[in-house]
Amino acid sequence: MVWLIVALLVASPLWCPPNAGAQSAWLPGPGESALTLTFQTLDFGGHFDEHGTKLTGAVPSRAFLGILEFEHGLTEKVAFTVRLPYVSSRFTGDDDEPVTAFLNDRYAEFRRANPDAAVTSLDTGGFYSTFQDFGFTIRYGLVTRPVVVTPVVGVTIPSHDYRTVGEAAPGQNLRALHTGVNVGSLLYPWLPRAYVHGRYVYSFVENLAGVSMDRSAAEIEFGVTLAPRVSVRALVDWLRTHGGVSFSEAYEDVELFLVHDRLLASRYWHVGGGTTVSLTDSLELDGAVVTFVSGSDTHYGVGVTMGLTWSFRLR
Repeated sequence: MVWLIVALLVASPLWCPPNAGAQSAWLPGPGESALTLTFQTLDFGGHFDEHGTKLTGAVPSRAFLGILEFEHGLTEKVAFTVRLPYVSSRFTGDDDEPVTAFLNDRYAEFRRANPDAAVTSLDTGGFYSTFQDFGFTIRYGLVTRPVVVTPVVGVTIPSHDYRTVGEAAPGQNLRALHTGVNVGSLLYPWLPRAYVHGRYVYSFVENLAGVSMDRSAAEIEFGVTLAPRVSVRALVDWLRTHGGVSFSEAYEDVELFLVHDRLLASRYWHVGGGTTVSLTDSLELDGAVVTFVSGSDTHYGVGVTMGLTWSFRLR
């Protein structure tokens, strides 16, 4: 269930670095481009149940991601972003753990009822590695001062029909349309080197098993420039699934159980921080850490990101 760590990403259902181009209210200039390579680790210690209770050590998992993203300014008011993650994930739980034993029993029950079904879980303890979903986003600079307002439209399209059964599933394998708005402002003259940025996105997600999977996501970010080439930021992420089902509902039905990793009505709050260092005029190094403080029908854990961005200009 790696996809449950989605934090405000309009191009993919996995959490992404806070400096991802599609998240910014500020647009690149015409012809300005940026190529970003991001590495990410997600360590999930367990789950929050449907009531928000933390289940210690319940079916933990881990994922490593490499994300390639390209951003380009078409005009002064229009920019687009394209991205594709590569995910390597695995289930790290113990077969003797009660929740793991329950999951294995449900898989066995399905196989007994459907002996000819070619369905196997990815939770073998080994890594499952594959490309995930293409993301394409367009931003439009509606207002530029004193507050920057940038509507955004994006789509998620699976790169191929990857496997989705098990905690080690790399994504939802569902198409989605995203609409939202970015709002940002410099805090001059009160805090000359600071800014604040907010974002809201509503995602129209492809239905699964006749259940709506639409979701809302929002983010607030506050950043300060400490030195000419160093800045820091703090951020808060929120997500709410408007459809989906709870753990208990998914486990009562064997058919729903097989897709429960993609079907849960996830909600969460994440908090974190990051640092950006300008190595040269065209090269930036970015790092961020996010922890999952509360939620329901989702994971808890920690995400760590390191990214390198090369900025250049196309004619």
